[in-house]
Amino acid sequence: MSTPSNDDLEFEAMMQDKIRDNFSEATDDNSDRVTDERLKEMNKKLPSWNLEPPLKFLK
Repeated sequence: MSTPSNDDLEFEAMMQDKIRDNFSEATDDNSDRVTDERLKEMNKKLPSWNLEPPLKFLK
C-alpha cells in the first residue's frame, strides 16, 4: 500500500472540514426551540398508537 501524497492529504483535510461544517450540531440556542416546535407539529399529525392486537385477532 502506497503512502498518501500531499494532494491526497490536502483533499482529505478539505473534505473533513466541509463535512464538519455541513453536519456539525447547531450551536444556536434557537435551534433547540425550533426542533421542539417541529416535533410537536409532527406529533399532532401522527395517529395514536396502540400496541395491543385487536380483540378480533385474538379470537
